[in-house]
Amino acid sequence: MARLFITLYGILFITGALFVLGIVWLPEMALKGTIRDYYERSMFGVFGLVEDRLLSQPQSEWPQTVNALKANFKSGLALMAYDQLPLDDDELSALALGKFVFTDDDDLTRFYKQIPDSDRYLMLALGKSREQREVEEVEGIVQLIGELFLQRDREEWPQILQTLGKRFKMPLKLLPLDDPSLPADRLADIKAGKVVVLGFEESRDTYYARVHGSELVFRAGPYEAPFVLRNFNTILLILFALLVALAVYLWVRPVWRELSRFDQGVTRLGAGDLNTRLIVSNGAALKTLAETFNGMARRIQKLIQSHRDLTGAVSHELRTPIARLRFRIDMLEDPLGEEDRKRHITAMRKDILELEELVSESLSYSRLDRERPELVMDTVYLQDWLQALLIETEDDYDGVKPELVTESQDSQLQVTVDSKLMGRAVKNLLRNGQRHARQRLIVSADCQQGMATIMVEDDGSGVPEKERHRIFEPFARLDTARDRESGGVGLGLAIVQQIARWHGGQAWVEDAASGGARFIISWPVS
Repeated sequence: MARLFITLYGILFITGALFVLGIVWLPEMALKGTIRDYYERSMFGVFGLVEDRLLSQPQSEWPQTVNALKANFKSGLALMAYDQLPLDDDELSALALGKFVFTDDDDLTRFYKQIPDSDRYLMLALGKSREQREVEEVEGIVQLIGELFLQRDREEWPQILQTLGKRFKMPLKLLPLDDPSLPADRLADIKAGKVVVLGFEESRDTYYARVHGSELVFRAGPYEAPFVLRNFNTILLILFALLVALAVYLWVRPVWRELSRFDQGVTRLGAGDLNTRLIVSNGAALKTLAETFNGMARRIQKLIQSHRDLTGAVSHELRTPIARLRFRIDMLEDPLGEEDRKRHITAMRKDILELEELVSESLSYSRLDRERPELVMDTVYLQDWLQALLIETEDDYDGVKPELVTESQDSQLQVTVDSKLMGRAVKNLLRNGQRHARQRLIVSADCQQGMATIMVEDDGSGVPEKERHRIFEPFARLDTARDRESGGVGLGLAIVQQIARWHGGQAWVEDAASGGARFIISWPVS
């Protein structure tokens, strides 16, 4: 689950980084042409007015004229030679083609243009912010236009406005101060000679400025910025939303694909296909969940298979004692002597005991195989614990009595076990050994390389090597002396193996020095 969220956070981080890079990169790459066109539209008229003033004079007077015009442009106006231009080769080439070139620094935006049919260049500097730049630009324009109007007869003004409108590419008008279309709330500023800009927030700029203290107001606009510039913030937000949506899609798609596999797998498992397993790649976000599901499916399959095997095996094992009981009941219905009757009744009691043992062991194995109990671990002295266990069980079984063999160095060996479960495992080994021992049944304990061991050794016929791998299986029967005639129901050793596994160890059988079988339980000391 942690991998799932780490992946999501990583994708979102990459998305945020790409968005930040886009903010830096997009205006430069995607808007460069749009901004250039916008600047050329807005600056074409300004440069045209200055150029008209200069071209109407000898070139020797240009420096003085530019110095006089500087007062109209607060951030700067300069006449420059080619070698004074702080531009790179690409920008110089653009100037040579008659284009505008603009540069930005921390404080100003500078515009450059070559004066037609000359080797001189005009540089006009405006404020960095858009509002400041447009106010300064309008102030300069108003001054130049005002001078232009004052130099001409009033009858020529409409023609001048029409010509200027084409140059500035926006509507231009001269209005009297009492014109009702003027903004009433800003009329005082207009009368005071301030430049008033309306519609700035909507990028539909309309400029108002009084002409040289006269009773006329110059109005320019509305001048709309290009759509991309007017809606650039909205475009960025939409772009960011699309990036986030794409990132979430890239994260959700493989997860959704894995969840679809989960749905199909759960459906198949619910329909009874116990071989269903989920296959996911190593880097899958839900790999842990898939492994958990597969473990659950294996466990369910094992439990159901164990239930089937146990049911089938118990059914098979029940048939023999039940058949014997039925046979002896039929025999008791016939006239029999007292000795034969007692013999049949004794045999019937033996069959009933076998049935009881079979049912009891089957229930115990079913419970132990179905669920792992909560182990109650105790720290005990192994030799003393075994001695007490042998004393406790000495009257439970007939036959050869077990003999505890101890080593002096092992008398203080401490181990951690679930005394109840491990005691049951040892009792099962003792019961198994007493069935087959001829003269000796030896119990011993040891500890080597951090593993504690309990050994139960008999001097019986032993276990063939080829049968040792399956003797711990439920209801396993051998074809030699360790068969049904020796007693038992075939579940005791399966329970021993299960208890050993729960302790982190295992159980196995090997040849004993006496020729019989040595059963060993081994588990970690700690």
